[in-house]
Amino acid sequence: MQDDFNVMDLLDDDAWFEASARREESVDCEALAGYGWGSHLGAVMANPKGYSHFTELRSMVMQAWQQLVTEWDLGIGTEAAEVKGQELVMARLHQPEADIQETLMALLEAKLSKPQGEWEMTETVHTEIRAVFGKVLSQEDWKAIAESTRDSIYAQVLKQELFAVPQASVQSGLSH
Repeated sequence: MQDDFNVMDLLDDDAWFEASARREESVDCEALAGYGWGSHLGAVMANPKGYSHFTELRSMVMQAWQQLVTEWDLGIGTEAAEVKGQELVMARLHQPEADIQETLMALLEAKLSKPQGEWEMTETVHTEIRAVFGKVLSQEDWKAIAESTRDSIYAQVLKQELFAVPQASVQSGLSH
């Protein structure tokens, strides 16, 4: 075994990527690891710049989602709302309608047209992405986000109640 082996070096090895894709295609099921690219790994390898653009777009959408949830001021429920919302947004954007695709691609193109580091997530960009949320998330999705948030807050309150009960018993025992 080599002591100086670095798995990250494989990312720069085109032959390794090609062999990995052939191995994946040779099995009778979808081979998943890491990001779960599965049958899409070949497309990612064939278009690494496209994957980079996908990650840029995903980052923009998730940043807008996080800002929206932060503005709701949910306190302890914020993380649950973020997680559930991210899950639902990504599921709904898996195969979006043509108008949604056009909106998101226009936003991405605007970002890519600026030199690195000069693009800003403006209120206009947030507003456009929020409009996408309004189109892709159903009433049931919004309800699931609210329920997830409610459940998180409820669990936190119960946890505090369980902590507070023994403390109250100790204090009442001291007063007798």
